[in-house]
Amino acid sequence: MKIVIDARFYNPENRGLSCYTRHLVHGLEKIDQENEYFILLRDKDYATLEFHNPNFSKIRAEAHWYTVKEQFALPYLLKKIKPDLTHFPHFNVPLTFKGKFVTTIHDLILLKYPTKKATTLNKFSYFLKEKGYLLTINHAVKKSTKVIAVSSGTARDILESFPGLDKNKIALIGEGAGESNEKTILKYANFPTKKKRTHLKKKFNIQGKFILYLGGAYPHKNLERLVLAFKKANPKNISLVLGGGNDYFFKRLKNFVTDKQIKNIIFPGFLRSKKDLEFLYSQAEFCIFPSLYEGFGLPPLEAIKRNKKVLCSRNTVFPEILGKGALYFDGLSVSDIAKKISRELKNPDCITIETRKEILARHSWDKMCRAILDLYKKV
Repeated sequence: MKIVIDARFYNPENRGLSCYTRHLVHGLEKIDQENEYFILLRDKDYATLEFHNPNFSKIRAEAHWYTVKEQFALPYLLKKIKPDLTHFPHFNVPLTFKGKFVTTIHDLILLKYPTKKATTLNKFSYFLKEKGYLLTINHAVKKSTKVIAVSSGTARDILESFPGLDKNKIALIGEGAGESNEKTILKYANFPTKKKRTHLKKKFNIQGKFILYLGGAYPHKNLERLVLAFKKANPKNISLVLGGGNDYFFKRLKNFVTDKQIKNIIFPGFLRSKKDLEFLYSQAEFCIFPSLYEGFGLPPLEAIKRNKKVLCSRNTVFPEILGKGALYFDGLSVSDIAKKISRELKNPDCITIETRKEILARHSWDKMCRAILDLYKKV
């Protein structure tokens, strides 16, 4: 069977979609010696990526998502390849593509949590973008042979948003526990604590104890309430580190922090260095994720993988994904977030080894890839 995977989100700067795409491609490369794969990549990744499985070929597809070029260049490319099946790991399926495909839906954020605050566009441009989004996702869901939902919450959202859709069209296949390089985690975990502290102080001006958040700063991530809760909790000699980017939304959050005169908030930006990332995880008191909407939950799983305590919102799929592996708060309540922060700082509660193993066993990239391969064969 000839299979195409649209891996244009492969680059790590694309956060969750990148993590999913990379583990999908390399997981299948490891386990499938039978089918023939064509991996669509943008120029930057095409130049550096090499496959070891002879059944895997890379194809240059320099077309940015959500553009007019994507709508025409991809169908033209796919027509030349003539695949038996195409997998789009995101819903941005070109409207003119007529081949058989499966698509992964990670979340329905613009349907379930629409907000003008989540865009830098003017009203007219936002209106066009929203209409384009609705048209594209309708096409992806209705024309796909199968829709992969990464959680029960996402599957439920799909059925609610598309009345009449056959529930058997949805395949529930979860993701793995974040980045899976155990060697890297262990390598940096063995550095002396003093060296880690010195590095964090020198590079990010992080001194003493801190709470860690990693992710985006979009409105549904709920970071404004988090910083207000941190101010209300008023922990002594503790910083709140908000890592993940330097985009418009982080800049807006920085302005919010300044306007509200909230102290001890540190923004390390996008963390390209594995050393920086692992040192932050290692030295954090705990990790916190106040998001009001998620399709899955890679960041908290990455924290649990590093044996960190996780505090997170119960207002999304986190309870489904993490079970008893986290302490939950009401993400809409600044007071409740502050209360849980104070409680955890005063009485740290470590996740048990048994619970950690149980959670990580449920969320495996290998398990995901084998389930998706089985799905390819069925469709």
